[in-house]
Amino acid sequence: MSSASITVDRTGTNYLSIDGSPFTPTPGSGPASQKAAMDALRDHAARTNQPVRLHVTEQDGAVFHLNITPDGQIWTAPEPEPAPIETPTGSQEPEPLTIPRIDQSTPSAEQGFPVDEHHTFREVQSDVHSSMTPVPQREYQQATEPITPPPAVPAAEPQASDPVDADPRWIAIAQEPATRGFRGTLNGMGLKLTPTDAELAERRESLRQEIAREEETRRADEQLAQEEAVKETRRTARERAAAEQDRAERAVIQTNYGEPKTVGFMNDKGGVGKTTDALCIAAAAGRIRGGDVIAWDANETRGTMGFRALKDHHSRSVVDFLDQAATEFTTVEGSRRTTLSRYTRGQGDNKFAVLASDESRKKQDQVDGEAFRTVHEIVGRFYSLIIVDTGNNHEVSHFKAALAATDQLVIPVSPGEDGAYAAELMLDNFIGWGYGDLVKNAVVLLHDSATQHGDARAIAAKFENRVRAILPVPFDPILDAGGQIDFDALAPDTRAAYQTAAAAISHGLAEHSDGDSR
Repeated sequence: MSSASITVDRTGTNYLSIDGSPFTPTPGSGPASQKAAMDALRDHAARTNQPVRLHVTEQDGAVFHLNITPDGQIWTAPEPEPAPIETPTGSQEPEPLTIPRIDQSTPSAEQGFPVDEHHTFREVQSDVHSSMTPVPQREYQQATEPITPPPAVPAAEPQASDPVDADPRWIAIAQEPATRGFRGTLNGMGLKLTPTDAELAERRESLRQEIAREEETRRADEQLAQEEAVKETRRTARERAAAEQDRAERAVIQTNYGEPKTVGFMNDKGGVGKTTDALCIAAAAGRIRGGDVIAWDANETRGTMGFRALKDHHSRSVVDFLDQAATEFTTVEGSRRTTLSRYTRGQGDNKFAVLASDESRKKQDQVDGEAFRTVHEIVGRFYSLIIVDTGNNHEVSHFKAALAATDQLVIPVSPGEDGAYAAELMLDNFIGWGYGDLVKNAVVLLHDSATQHGDARAIAAKFENRVRAILPVPFDPILDAGGQIDFDALAPDTRAAYQTAAAAISHGLAEHSDGDSR
C-alpha cells in the first residue's frame, strides 16, 4: 500500500507528497487544485495497482484519512491507533515502602534509641527531650493559632445558553456533510465527510445570526401589531365618536318645530357661497327630515339656484307661480300642494324642492316685498323648513321682506377679507334695524378655497363675539367648479360639514320653536 499526504496551507494552496516524495504544489487553487491532487492519486493507485492511504491536513489543522483503491474508488479510513507505550526490558517493580511500627510501651534499639540494661525508658525519654531545641513562646503561640481560611471566591455566573442549541434546526444542520475546504470538494465527488470544527462554528454562527434576525423580525412584527392595535383602538374610538355625533345631529335636524321655519342665507358680497350653501343645507336637512324642505331662490334679480340644482321636466319659476297660480291659494279648495309642485323642481334622493328665480331679469324684478310675503305664506302651508337664498342688496323691499321672515340667519363668508368686510357692514345694519337677536343667534359658514387665500383665524375672530357659531366648510372641487351640485359626489368631509351646519341651524330654530322638540 502506498502512502500519500496532502497539506493545505493558509493561502489555500495544496501540497502533495506520495511515498515520502517532497511536497509539491498542485496546479490551480481551491476546489480545482484539490480535485487535481485527487486525480493524481487515483492515477498513481491505478498505475501501481496498489491502494493509497491518504493523510490530509486542512487549513485549520484538521486531519482526516482516506483510502483510494486502484479502480479509483475513495473510502474514508479510520484514524490510526496510537502505538502502545513499551516497558523497558529488565525493569523491576519498585518495592513497596515499609513504615516501621513504633511500640511506645517497649522501646528497643530497633526503634532508634540506645537502650541497655543501665538505662530505663524514662531516662532515654529525658535525654531525647533535653536534646530538642526549645521553641520561643511567641512563635509557639503563632504556630498554634488557628488558621483563618481564605475568603470565599464567588461562584462564576452561569453563562447564557446558546440559542442555537435550543433550535430544532441545529441537529439537522450539524449533521449535514461538509461543504467547505477539502472535505467539501471530496463530498462533491460522492463522499459524505463530516464538517470540520471550523465549518461547524461557521454554521453555528450563521444559524445564530438567522435566529437573531428572526427574533428582530418577531419583535418588529409584535411592535407593529401593538401599534396597529393602538391605531385600531383610536380608529374605533373616532368611528364611535363620529357615529354618536351623527346620531345627535340627525336627532336635532329631525326636530318638530311646530310651525314653518325660515332660514335666510345673506351676505351683501356676491360669490361667497350663498347659493351653494343653501342647496347643500337643504340636501342635508331634506335627506334626514324626509321631504318637508324647500329651497327658494329669492334673489331680487336673476339668481343661479335653478342652474345649480337638479333639473326637472319643466323650467317654471317663482314669477310663473305668481302670474298663474297664486290666486288659486286664496281658497281652501285651491290650496293644494300638487298645484305648487307644478312650479317647484324635485331634487330626487335629496328630498327637497327648489323654487327657482326667473331666468329673465326683467320678469324677476316684479317680485317685490309684497310678492315675497305672498309666496312665503303659501310655501309655509306645505313645508316646515324654508331655505331662502337672497340677493346682494339689502336695501330693496324684497330683501327686507326676507329678513323680516327669517327665523335663523346664516352668513356665508369666503376666505377673502372683502366677504368678511361686507358681512360685518350688513350685520351692523341689521342691528340698527332692530335685528340684534337675530344677529346674536346667527351661524357663520367660513369657506376654504383653492384660489382665495386669507387668514381664516383673523376672519373668524371678526365674528367671534357677534354670532352664535362659526363653522368651517372645506374646499371641494365639485362646488368650486360652479356647475350642477350632486350632493352624493361631494367629499365625505364636505357632506359631514353641511350636516353639522344643518344641525347647528336646527338647534337655533328649536330654541325658538313653539312645538315640542324630539
